[in-house]
Amino acid sequence: MRIKFTSIKIPSSLIPHSKNEYDQVKEVSEYIYEIIQGSDTTDIIIDDKLLFIYSMFTSKLLENVVENSFFYVYGLKGHKYLSGDMTTVLSELITYSTLFSLYEVKLNNIIPFRTVKYLGTIADAVINLEEERKLAKELETENGLLFINIRASMTHRSYILVDKIWKTLLNIELVRYPDNYGLISIITREKESIKEAFVFITPE
Repeated sequence: MRIKFTSIKIPSSLIPHSKNEYDQVKEVSEYIYEIIQGSDTTDIIIDDKLLFIYSMFTSKLLENVVENSFFYVYGLKGHKYLSGDMTTVLSELITYSTLFSLYEVKLNNIIPFRTVKYLGTIADAVINLEEERKLAKELETENGLLFINIRASMTHRSYILVDKIWKTLLNIELVRYPDNYGLISIITREKESIKEAFVFITPE
């Protein structure tokens, strides 16, 4: 699978954290969206075998995940009738596969939380950066936790994506702030391709 990938870094100081500033988070979300739209992308090839392997560790166990993922990407007949669960699983597969492909993140170092999110505010997954040197180097640190939230949309309407970024920022900052790191993975479908954006949040 070919992915059009881009990544940006956002310092924590840019994100409002006081209750009376929450409305400003929407403005930051719009700013992040504009940066993503204006950023160049790099093509990443994800091995289909990775998709199959990671499908066994997603929050929902579904059949024919790899096959159905291509229905989504290429808009093949029936893709609109695939469930929201498939979108969820596809976004997890792409995120985890990209982390492996770019930063060699090992599967056993990704601790998923999505299946227990009913317990309260929590991220989709977390990675101990001490165990992942290449990813830690990208974030210019040697330790800390990277909290991950994954969002997908099969439409590219700006207001929908801004709203998803806004809600995700509010959620991830509750668990990340002030000392740890955040990653918002945004998956969108554009024509016959998948675009993925990593938004890293640093504590500086």
